Amino acid sequence: MIAQLSSEQTRCLTDTLAALGSEDFGARLLAFLRAAVNFDSAIIMAYPEDAKLVVLTNELSAGDRAVFDGAYSNGLYLLSPLYLQARSGRRGCFHIDEIAPEGFTDSEFFELYYSSNGAIDQLAYICDSGQGTPLVISVERTEALPVFSAVERDTLVALTPLVSELLRQQRWPVEDMEPAPALDMHAHMEQVLSVFGSSTLTPREREVVRLILKGYPSKSVARELSISTQTEQVHRKNIYQKLGISSHSELFTLFFEAIARPAGSTDPLLTLRA
Repeated sequence: MIAQLSSEQTRCLTDTLAALGSEDFGARLLAFLRAAVNFDSAIIMAYPEDAKLVVLTNELSAGDRAVFDGAYSNGLYLLSPLYLQARSGRRGCFHIDEIAPEGFTDSEFFELYYSSNGAIDQLAYICDSGQGTPLVISVERTEALPVFSAVERDTLVALTPLVSELLRQQRWPVEDMEPAPALDMHAHMEQVLSVFGSSTLTPREREVVRLILKGYPSKSVARELSISTQTEQVHRKNIYQKLGISSHSELFTLFFEAIARPAGSTDPLLTLRA
């Protein structure tokens, strides 16, 4: 149940309702959420099936914006907890710890994105537009603010029904997009992932790669595959050697290069190395 709104929250909600159908709606909605719980970095984005991510409202902090406009927008988003949960059909308001793999802060994905974007905490609404397109509102705090308290997290969660309905009522530009030529980005990513390295790596090594790319740290990879961390490290060393790379960032880069090519039933590395 939503607690009684303050006068500031009521004013912001009124502004949000008045902005329905306009380009100002996203900014008004973020202002309403900020009146309930403060944050200093936020973004509203859509994950259409047949197109790349669409940024609807961008109020990211300077540090976050730089990383988002680079690695994240260039393909890293396809492996992010937000995207994977949105495409799986999960809906609601979640703290990052609730949707990311266990030990996520120790993962290669976290190091590539979160450790360099200045954010120290994050919550996200995963909802649907009126046409069913997954929408995400990510609200973050940088080091200028403390992490979200339990009360603040509960406050944002309590607003989920209202936020979901507002998102459904808004007419987003993504709904007017012409469909891309039958390309489901999530299906494309999963297809590439299913054959990535198949010409070089063993089935077990490919499982290790899949989990690394999806944000699992070393210990979680070992736990998922029921192997020791020492064995996981041996697999990782062999993977790097076989792929001719020396770091996890190179592994992600190689995978993004594979995603940029048409998916097929053969290892994309065969073409990349030709």
